[in-house]
Amino acid sequence: MPSLLVKVRRKMSITAHRKVRTALEGEYTSVSKGRSMDFDDLREYTLGDDVKDIDWKATARSGSVRIRRYVAIRKHNIMLVVDTGRSMAATAPSGECKRDIAVMTAGVIASVAAKHADLICLTAGNSQDVYHMPLKGSRAHIERILQYINGHTTLDAPQSDLTNVLDYIRRTIRRRMMLVVISDNLQFAAAQEQLLRRLAAQHELLFIAIDDLDPSADNWNERRVYDVEQPIVLPSYVRRQKGVEDAYQNMMQREQVKSHRTLEHIRISNVRISTEDEVVNKIVRLLEEHKHARR
Repeated sequence: MPSLLVKVRRKMSITAHRKVRTALEGEYTSVSKGRSMDFDDLREYTLGDDVKDIDWKATARSGSVRIRRYVAIRKHNIMLVVDTGRSMAATAPSGECKRDIAVMTAGVIASVAAKHADLICLTAGNSQDVYHMPLKGSRAHIERILQYINGHTTLDAPQSDLTNVLDYIRRTIRRRMMLVVISDNLQFAAAQEQLLRRLAAQHELLFIAIDDLDPSADNWNERRVYDVEQPIVLPSYVRRQKGVEDAYQNMMQREQVKSHRTLEHIRISNVRISTEDEVVNKIVRLLEEHKHARR
């Protein structure tokens, strides 16, 4: 079985060398805003220190206010949240399978995380099943994550259901993490928006949407196009009608703007990706936006 991680790292290497070498080597914002439980030492209180860190017994003994210092948490915990429903096995605007773009996206995120010695886990699912792979940081672990996404995102998979996956995380994950959601959602139902709000309050969230093809585009005029969720063929003579094309374009534009505004309102940095070739640059842009976002 060919290594998916090797493919990801090869594309990252080429893109980083040509365009975004410095950005890929940079830091992203820390997930761990608090401290670890490992005590380091005591020092005098200074203006701006957290009063929760004051050691009252040491203060009484020394006659001056003393605070406890702790060893900083260095590693981030990053969860890839991937939609493996059959809609993610459909075709992207570039003609590539959306699954392949999702694998590349997950691979780039995981590779950047591993370079910073962070830990990565996977939560993936559809309308019937949710699968969780625990936190690890090895290359073999990343390869297993990518192979799982690749092998379970097929046209025979159950329907996509991001709500099912997000609700699993809400119910089972207590540790603070950075959640990177990879899906194709254009519309957020009330239940999904509520889940995103709740998860954003506990974790840091990034949302990466993989675009669908435009069935009215000229390069698809003579090709068979159907909806993978409900296998209904869209006749080419219907897709070629100017009124249908304009209505579809307007609808897609409205939905993209609406979904972007919804995520921005919840303060979730987000980006849309249409092809494997733009994955690295789009992720760099997303990480930079998240790094400088006001929280």
